[in-house]
Amino acid sequence: MSDVLNSMFLIIDTMIENCTIDYNDLQNASIDERFFDDYNNTRIVNSFLFNFSKLQDKIGAKLFKQVLYELKEIDTFSLTMIDVLNKLEKLNILDASEEWEKLRETRNILAHEYHFDIEERIENIALAMEGFMELKRIYFSLKKAVEN
Repeated sequence: MSDVLNSMFLIIDTMIENCTIDYNDLQNASIDERFFDDYNNTRIVNSFLFNFSKLQDKIGAKLFKQVLYELKEIDTFSLTMIDVLNKLEKLNILDASEEWEKLRETRNILAHEYHFDIEERIENIALAMEGFMELKRIYFSLKKAVEN
């Protein structure tokens, strides 16, 4: 494994650890309208959503192509995202490219969220929590593919 890829894995591992702490806090909480009255709860949500978005950026924008390069599936980093997703699907790292598209949709929803609509916010937190579990699964599939 190259130093570049090893460094990426170390950074993403730390990001996943941090996001998992927030995820666990949210998993154990009763998220309703009163939940947001406590600033610490809002801080946890913001931290989780920020880390979720950053993880998705790091994995999608950089790690996917670096893994394919290391596996000698590509020799250039100028592939389109759909080509990258199709190659990952062919290698059984992604079950379907639609998985990643769903994660991107979730991220877009979060980016356009209005904090004053509490019901929407609660739904979006649930979507992001579900997406985080999928993101972790994809990440560990990537990591396993490189290690084998």
